[in-house]
Amino acid sequence: MRTRRRRGSVIIVVLVLITLASLLLARFMEDNSLELSMATREADRRRLRADAQSELELALAVIAEIRSIDLNKIHAPSQGYDDPHAYAGFPPREGLEVRFDYEDESAKLPLSVLTKNDLIQLLYSLGMEQRDAERVADAIIAWQSKSYESIEEEASDAAYQRSTLSFRPARRPIRSFEEFRSIGVAKEIFFDEAGRATPIFLAFKDCVSLYTFPQANVNTASDAVLLSQGLDENQLALIRERQAEIGQRIVGTPPYFRVTTEVQQLAGGGINMAKFDDEVILMWIRVTVKEGLSKCRVSALVAIREDVAYPAAATNPDEETGIGLERTGTTPTIARTTGTSTAVPRSTTTTPSPYLTPGIEASITLGKSNLSGRVASRTIAYPFQILAWEEDNGAPPAPKPPEDSTDPTPSAQPSKPTVRAAKTLTK
Repeated sequence: MRTRRRRGSVIIVVLVLITLASLLLARFMEDNSLELSMATREADRRRLRADAQSELELALAVIAEIRSIDLNKIHAPSQGYDDPHAYAGFPPREGLEVRFDYEDESAKLPLSVLTKNDLIQLLYSLGMEQRDAERVADAIIAWQSKSYESIEEEASDAAYQRSTLSFRPARRPIRSFEEFRSIGVAKEIFFDEAGRATPIFLAFKDCVSLYTFPQANVNTASDAVLLSQGLDENQLALIRERQAEIGQRIVGTPPYFRVTTEVQQLAGGGINMAKFDDEVILMWIRVTVKEGLSKCRVSALVAIREDVAYPAAATNPDEETGIGLERTGTTPTIARTTGTSTAVPRSTTTTPSPYLTPGIEASITLGKSNLSGRVASRTIAYPFQILAWEEDNGAPPAPKPPEDSTDPTPSAQPSKPTVRAAKTLTK
């Protein structure tokens, strides 16, 4: 009887030990599975990041080659760089999906050089009433200029000093679109009571750039930008028709303008092209790579030419009295760079200097040849200047509406304002 009890106790102990071992083994496998999954995702992220950077390098190389062939100019993606793999003649690696997106920053009007009348015409073409356009333009100019005082009470220096948190106008070109939240008159029209950007402000942001460059690219400029500079609806229709004549175009005639005189000949010699050029000067290149469920995107703001600048930081207005936004002088700006990247010379430069990969220091043997005649360098001579860099692993999923929400449909996007031709203003 005792022997049977002992045997039963041993069986129970063994079963308990087996159960504990099974639980520990399951927990161990679960932990290892999680760690393996995290390691796999990290490896995928690094591999896709390297792929995205390689694809960006390919796009830059294609743009550089096309520019060197076509009179040292870049006009529009239809020039051939819209699909770098098709131009280069080889596909991406197997299993990798690649998408290239281009946004011409120089298709916008540089805000720092716009006059008051320019701003009025732009705001009016975006659908703003004439009186509101005049008030907003006056407030923006007063915010930037050292010597100009706003005629609007809400945008005067006294109004800023009477605010809850007293401050002064910037007295230099605007460096961030968030500054408009502090500009009198403009903040009431560009933002609603909840602080959300209004449709007119979103359209305004799409038409102006915070970078300074000589002229906007007529090939990629939006309807609002063209209409704000004096073009009418008929002239705009002629330009768009020329750009869309695929298959009907005369051989040798590209779907973009190589010189601005072509626009004048097409739309009429009386149009004002002073603020337009035919080149891409500053451009966002966005590369998205996807493999399976993993995705990575890199974006680079590339200066195709060297005459691009960013507004300089503000100095103490009490110490520096000579700072102002005079339209007859030069706007104080600085080159906005990343790492050790430097400005890119144009074709007229006779002695170009070597330009380095952002974030990589020059070696002591840069530019020096060894006995074999090769240049000893561990850097890459970039043809362009990278001014800004962004990267992410894909946009997060859209948030689901709460279960207790009475509105089953997502909130509608704000409609864009109606674009109309600007009036001819007189000073």
